[in-house]
Amino acid sequence: MSRFVPSDLKRLAGDAAFARGEVYLREGRVALLSDDGVVVSARVAGTTVYRTVLRAGRGGIQGECSCPAFADHGFCKHLVATGLVANAGGNVPDRLGAIREHLRSQGVERLAEMVLDLAERDPALLDRLDLATRAAAGDAAELAQRCRAALKRVLRTGRFVEYGEAGAWVTGVLDVLEGFEGLLLAGHAALVLDLATELFRRLPGALEGVDDSDGGGGEIAERAAALHLAACEALRPDPVTLARDLFQLETGEPFGTFCGASGTYGHLLGPVGLAEYRRLAEVAWDALPKTRAQRGGVLAPAEEGLARYVLFPILDGFAAEDGDVDRRVALRVAGLSHVNDYLRLAEFCLEQGRDAEAMRWAEEGAFLFDDPSNEPLLLFLAEQHRAAGQGAKAEAVVWRGFERQPSMRLYEALAKGTRARSAVRVAMTDRALAVLEARLAKHSPQTGWDGIGASGLLVEILIREGRLDAAWEAVRRHGCHDGLWRQLAEASEAARPADAIAVYERLAEAQVRLTNKHGYAEACRLIGRIAAVRARLGEDRAQQAYVEDLLARHRAKRNFVAMLRETGGGAGDRRPVGSS
Repeated sequence: MSRFVPSDLKRLAGDAAFARGEVYLREGRVALLSDDGVVVSARVAGTTVYRTVLRAGRGGIQGECSCPAFADHGFCKHLVATGLVANAGGNVPDRLGAIREHLRSQGVERLAEMVLDLAERDPALLDRLDLATRAAAGDAAELAQRCRAALKRVLRTGRFVEYGEAGAWVTGVLDVLEGFEGLLLAGHAALVLDLATELFRRLPGALEGVDDSDGGGGEIAERAAALHLAACEALRPDPVTLARDLFQLETGEPFGTFCGASGTYGHLLGPVGLAEYRRLAEVAWDALPKTRAQRGGVLAPAEEGLARYVLFPILDGFAAEDGDVDRRVALRVAGLSHVNDYLRLAEFCLEQGRDAEAMRWAEEGAFLFDDPSNEPLLLFLAEQHRAAGQGAKAEAVVWRGFERQPSMRLYEALAKGTRARSAVRVAMTDRALAVLEARLAKHSPQTGWDGIGASGLLVEILIREGRLDAAWEAVRRHGCHDGLWRQLAEASEAARPADAIAVYERLAEAQVRLTNKHGYAEACRLIGRIAAVRARLGEDRAQQAYVEDLLARHRAKRNFVAMLRETGGGAGDRRPVGSS
């Protein structure tokens, strides 16, 4: 029985983190350091190398990891990977315990020599030891100078750091920050605060010379933010000064690390600091154009949009604490520049019980953005009209969008509340089909996406409404993609089996031509579909002849032949096509 039950690991980490932990297992990223039967220690290679400790007991699975995800969210993919590797078994000696006992036997002088020997070859370790020595010596000026030199050195790249080297660069920066953590314990919180602030100033420029595809820069920023908070908690700086520094970081730091700083640091800011924070945000907001007319149109310049994006959650948070709904609405109105802004505003008003105001903003947005982008707004309006018992208004709104740019979402909104094959439903479907046929009369399938989209939607609606004969006629006149051919064949197995079989045979041949495992498996599922249809028709001999022909024509594709023989020509596979 597994010590770390996989289902328990998945429950603790979540599906996504568990899946990533399985990937780490397969990629061999975990190196177990020790397993004494109770506690497992390991190193896991991620963006950098993380240290994990995992144990299982009566209280369930518990663990710690040095990664930022563990600090922010708890059980992480690195702990999952460690547990899965430990479950794989094998004798893992207690390496850490053995090393600890060996070091204890060496004596202080020998240990000092060993550490210094390592430090001479490891700049990060040397910096940490140097900083610890200076901190203990009490020379504040010399310590500050050494710390700033270490930070500058580790951030300097000299040349572009390629992807394969970026992890080591990130690790070097994190090692220096870990050294700064020791300064807090030594009573140098003011210096740590200055160093964290300097790092945030230098980091964006440093990352311009690094391939940061794995997001190591964000990890550095999170570690530095934790240092910043710890230093502030130790120092208890002047609330007004702290508010100004934090506001500058939240509105200027590019990683979003200080988003929500007024809440995170609220216990340090107090009423006076929070009042200053709000004042700074209000001044910056008031400096932006107050109305859409002042912008000379609906759309805001990019820089204004970014400023609003950063300032909005700050001011909205304060307004929410005050219970000031009018202010929260006004903040959203000031930022209206896109159809989605109108939708979010309408939804917010609805949440606050302001139904009439929600409808007014939705109608204004639908009027200003009278193009396909306003489909979500039209659907919102239709839903509210229906809720108010105004079915005719809801239908008119949706038809307006469908006739301009047909879509399945709009068709489903039209069909909502109507019974299948009722006179109302038939009339509605006929009207929708007429709209699509009119568009297709102007656009052949070869002229572009408009025609292709209309033909696909036409066929999809016909299938949904059970008008299979009309759907077959439509696909032969206008064409459609393979997915719809398959959908039509599945719907037609009982009514038009010969047509369904012909489609499956064509699609199966196309999958075989892909000459890969996935294509072969999909072809076998399609062949199984054919077998099921023929079995119901009593045409087993025809199926046998078909499979023998496939085996003869594709005998060079040995993997496909083996897969087809294994499934027995698909005769036993009655699952829907595309299922696994």
